[in-house]
Amino acid sequence: MTPVEIKICGITRAEDALAAIDAGATMLGLNFYPQSPRCITLPQAHEISRAVAGKVNLIGVFVNTNVSGVLAIARAVPLDAVQLHGDESAADCETVAAEFAVIRALKVDAEFSAPPAAQFAACCALLLDAPSPEYGGAGKSFSWAAVDWKRLRATFPSARLWLAGGLDEANVRQAIAIAHPDAVDVCSGVESEKGIKSVPRMRQFVAAVRDAERQEQ
Repeated sequence: MTPVEIKICGITRAEDALAAIDAGATMLGLNFYPQSPRCITLPQAHEISRAVAGKVNLIGVFVNTNVSGVLAIARAVPLDAVQLHGDESAADCETVAAEFAVIRALKVDAEFSAPPAAQFAACCALLLDAPSPEYGGAGKSFSWAAVDWKRLRATFPSARLWLAGGLDEANVRQAIAIAHPDAVDVCSGVESEKGIKSVPRMRQFVAAVRDAERQEQ
């Protein structure tokens, strides 16, 4: 099994970013959604970026920010990729993808099915998350078994599939066994409080992911 990438999202402090890397994270998420308790300012993002330069990929999370604003922040940090987690259009994805890799979040509810392939053709990855008024970070999961993963992969053969929503060290093994994602995205599941990461929980989460990989081999 190809190693599952691990994104620890909602990083607000440089010390948490470095601890996440030390724990084994391969990507870090910086939240720029003003309504989120984990939203950071551009100066905070600069501090984190300087601390982790060359060590990990930084992904900016945006919710319904106009494209010009997304690009301005992505250039300034700088970010390695942009995660569009709101109601952004296919045209928005295409515009951002002209400069940055785009991860498009999809809300998995009872009516979820694979969207038309052309809708997100510009995206390098699709992130499946539980529906939430907060647009993620609520610690809620969805029914992984209810998704037709085979059909989704066939519809988007060139896009990587990421799994998010309520993941933690206790359930990520089962999630990987069912979905076989290319990457897992964790936020509240490795926190001691909102916006503050727990070093033991980050280490336990990464260990659980690697254990799930061994079980799949």
